[in-house]
Amino acid sequence: MSRLLSVSIPDELMAQTEDLAEASGRSKSEVVRDALRDYAADQRWRDVYSYGRDRAEAAGVGPEDVEALVDEFRAEHRSRKS
Repeated sequence: MSRLLSVSIPDELMAQTEDLAEASGRSKSEVVRDALRDYAADQRWRDVYSYGRDRAEAAGVGPEDVEALVDEFRAEHRSRKS
């Protein structure tokens, strides 16, 4: 199902949208839909990153600890596969 969304955008952004559409052989609607999908995916990753950062902070894990934790994880997995 598709629904119509009417959006006002500045002239400069409209010109960029038209240029992108023409250059890619897509409609302006396709360009805007793709941009919204990319934005939504980016927001989901930001949420995941924020959750991970908060959990790491709560566990007392900092950036300096990551390499050692990855090495430890890999060593445990290698021993389980053997």
